[in-house]
Amino acid sequence: MANNLLVVIGAGRLGEGAMAPACRSLADAFGATLIERGSGASPHACLQQITSPSAGGSSQPTLLRVSGDVAVDECGEGSWLEALACWRVPVLLLAEPRKDGRFAGVVPGAVALSRALQVELLGLVQLGGTWSRSARRADGLPWCGCLQGPDEDLSGLISCLRSRWAQVAKEEGPDRA
Repeated sequence: MANNLLVVIGAGRLGEGAMAPACRSLADAFGATLIERGSGASPHACLQQITSPSAGGSSQPTLLRVSGDVAVDECGEGSWLEALACWRVPVLLLAEPRKDGRFAGVVPGAVALSRALQVELLGLVQLGGTWSRSARRADGLPWCGCLQGPDEDLSGLISCLRSRWAQVAKEEGPDRA
């Protein structure tokens, strides 16, 4: 596993207008280098390049934003989601609420698929809209917080993500095969 790499993907298709600034905000908050790829790029080659010792060997975190449908095999080498599971890379899902404040079925579907593939899912972040803690708890999904909305709490979100990221890294310790 790449302890300094966090991959951010969309639950369903997210527009660049929402995903790009959210990832820049997260990268800035983590003090991370931001790398952007599309779902048509070869996932294994990209992950190899980013995690190789020749990539700089810096202890600085890297945030990789993969835009597009990560559950589809766009390049004939398997989907990004499958590759992320194989590489045991921590993943964060971004999701936009519908106009009525609820989420489309693709959001719990993306979480279920991630869990079925054993992706190291840190959780979900709501992009925009009004944050409802009680509604998100009722979803039963691993919500971390909200970005780009009136209820944005970047410090709380980053604290949650750091804690979950550290837990995943701890679980990946030397005793785990």
